[in-house]
Amino acid sequence: MKMPARSPPLTALAAAIALFATSLTAVAQPQRDAATAVTGAWRFETAPYDIGAGGKTCQMTGSMTIVRGTRANAFACTFIATESCNWGQWSAEQRCTATRTGDKLEIESQIVRLTPPNTSYAPDNWSLTIRSSDLMVGQLRSADIANVQFRRGPAFTS
Repeated sequence: MKMPARSPPLTALAAAIALFATSLTAVAQPQRDAATAVTGAWRFETAPYDIGAGGKTCQMTGSMTIVRGTRANAFACTFIATESCNWGQWSAEQRCTATRTGDKLEIESQIVRLTPPNTSYAPDNWSLTIRSSDLMVGQLRSADIANVQFRRGPAFTS
């Protein structure tokens, strides 16, 4: 006489279902590596900041592209920053290097070109905290200091 097939124990069935669900989640949500979290196109905007006395205020906007560098946690970048002040506006094309330590990204810059060319301008360096794959916050550290947000995508438009 043939015996009916036995059902697998409930715990084994539950484990198989859990494993299947985990593998589906992994396929649906691929993990990003550390470099992917910062590489790509970003736009940035500072909070308004004061320049000396007399009500002189400025704000900076721009766009940056970050690519992998030759070492782990090292990156190369280029950006254009436009500084708008209540007495004028200018832009600076810059190249930079970035170093990531955990959720911190430090960016050191060099000026490539200024518009207009006779503008007195210091390189724009950044100290950022990576909040997510599409948001970094921190400070502009240049001739002036200002809070800044970096978001994924093209430059801000007015």
